[in-house]
Amino acid sequence: MYRFLIAAAATTALSGSPLWADDTVTSGMIARQGLTATLQHLRARPPGPDRDMALAATGFLTAIQSGYQSRWQYGNTSPAGGSMLFSLPVIDTTLPPNPDPQPMPDTLINGIMGYLAGAMPGIRDEMPQDAGDGALVLRLDDLWFDGTLNGERDPGEDLRDLLFLPLPDGTPGEIRFDAADLYWLRAYTHMVEGMAQAVLAFDPQPEVAAVMQLRRALADQQETQAPESPEDFDALMQKDMFERPVDTAWIILQTLRHQPDAALIDAARANFRAMIAANRDFWQAVATETDNDREWIPNDTQKAVLGFELPPGTGTTWLAVLDQADMILTGERLIPHWRFGPGYGIDLGKWLDAPVPVDLLAWMQGSQAMTYAREGEVLDGTAWRQFNQMFGGSAGLYMVLLN
Repeated sequence: MYRFLIAAAATTALSGSPLWADDTVTSGMIARQGLTATLQHLRARPPGPDRDMALAATGFLTAIQSGYQSRWQYGNTSPAGGSMLFSLPVIDTTLPPNPDPQPMPDTLINGIMGYLAGAMPGIRDEMPQDAGDGALVLRLDDLWFDGTLNGERDPGEDLRDLLFLPLPDGTPGEIRFDAADLYWLRAYTHMVEGMAQAVLAFDPQPEVAAVMQLRRALADQQETQAPESPEDFDALMQKDMFERPVDTAWIILQTLRHQPDAALIDAARANFRAMIAANRDFWQAVATETDNDREWIPNDTQKAVLGFELPPGTGTTWLAVLDQADMILTGERLIPHWRFGPGYGIDLGKWLDAPVPVDLLAWMQGSQAMTYAREGEVLDGTAWRQFNQMFGGSAGLYMVLLN
């Protein structure tokens, strides 16, 4: 989920324009009035490159906020799995507790994913083709999400609280975003839309309904046998601790056994490939920058204002990773399997062309994977190893940052 919060942190800054260059108008408005009021203000302005850029950025943030609000309304305020196992847009984030939630429908995940998938194309449509010299200074402390639907900035709603983003001492939480970062936002919209479409293609609603029914039955048992000793209470707490990740794993494994919607799988692949294309455009634009002014993601001659270090050649190395991913999506590169002979691998493109239910254990064991085995150029992992060597144990976090 961190990648979506990092995206949210950055997209507000894209509301800059030639008229607002190096200003904090939008950032300050969000701090004082919230995202919804800021979006309404932007919609009242005449169309134009500056207004459209601001509208797209604030619209992205508001879409994330809407997902949080849906979860909070039904008391779904804990992460889905407590791990990267279920890292989906909006779902895997801790929210402030709701003291009086409405009964949660089993369509909640589908509803949030459907909303996000539908919102992203409109956000891209509002992006100007040429942002010119527009830029905006963004203060991270200005950003918050009205997850509790009360129009007030409550504890736990700040972006930095949701992101667990401590800054090194002496590091200003102020970033200057420019036109190149618009490609970064475009890439994120494609990623969010693609992930949402992939979830909808398999449809987790029946499994969510089954888990909810099970939990109701278990709650009835607890009502008849309340804990009577500290040991009983400890046992109950241990069960609660394991309940969510176990249920999440079951939902994922069972949902993958559904027949996926071929049109949605195809749309998801198109979005993932568009994400990679936008990422290429981003790094090409960043490479031409000659300033060094409070940079978000710097080129080799710039410095990141938030204090993290990007080694020289980061862009080239990361694009090599994405190029490999793109070739996997098309079937030009094969995925290695531990049981296959030399020169053989899994053609994911073949599955994407005609998707079928996924038995994850059968794929790992090899029975289902053999259907998609062929001889060809197998991914050797060189690009990923180079990226991992560049960033060491922090490689995963930098993947989130770079998109």
